[in-house]
Amino acid sequence: MSSEILDRFDQLVRKRLTPADASWRIEQVGKVIRAIGPSPSPFDNSLCWAEVDEGNADAVIQEQIAFFQGLGHDFMWKVYSHDVPHLTERLLRAGFELQARVTLVALDTNQTFPPVRLPPGVELRRVEEPSGLRAAIDVQQGVWKSDFGWLLESLTADMKSHPERLSVFVGWAGERPVCSGWFRTEEGTPFGGLWGGSVLEEFRGKGLYRAMVQARAEEARARHIPYLIVEAGDMSRPILQRLGFRALADADKCIYRRRASAGAST
Repeated sequence: MSSEILDRFDQLVRKRLTPADASWRIEQVGKVIRAIGPSPSPFDNSLCWAEVDEGNADAVIQEQIAFFQGLGHDFMWKVYSHDVPHLTERLLRAGFELQARVTLVALDTNQTFPPVRLPPGVELRRVEEPSGLRAAIDVQQGVWKSDFGWLLESLTADMKSHPERLSVFVGWAGERPVCSGWFRTEEGTPFGGLWGGSVLEEFRGKGLYRAMVQARAEEARARHIPYLIVEAGDMSRPILQRLGFRALADADKCIYRRRASAGAST
């Protein structure tokens, strides 16, 4: 079953030619598919799919670097463990940096979870208006110690243009936001993606991460979305697997930064 889900992910998500909204464009050039987003961030621009072989892989890599450099954009290339040939080492030699190694995991949304008891005084709420997104971003910046202004802009645009595709949850301890995460539907596919999933350090181990997963899974089930997918890191993967998520593939998230912006924060 996992191989069938992975094949559908490749066909319907990685090879998808329809942009999520008008601020993005997807283009196919030969056997390469790339997404160009509204900002120069590598999290808004990516190489989605490339059919290459040992003979032409390096040339294709250089073509993509030249293309995104011509736009003045950084970009991400995710290399999955089932891709042939496996391109991570070639990308690193070409000047990419390995931003993260993650595991793509999936959950059948028909699964139910045992109740989660939150600590006294902590409440999980769904963000109903774009103005409420600031609290979610404050958590992300507090956890990852990076500027996520670009993410606030992206989520705000998404909530304004397609509120039915995005659900954001924030956990509050009194007036303080202490965790956040969001759920995006992948329109035209059986998948919904879980993103964010961050908890301030002093509130970890109290069930907040599980509560966010459960809230978003319940929403996906109510929307008749069969599967949730997550790019899980070392911290979240064991929790997700205990909740019933199954590993589909590993992925290396490789980022190419324009030479003028090398070392800049994102």
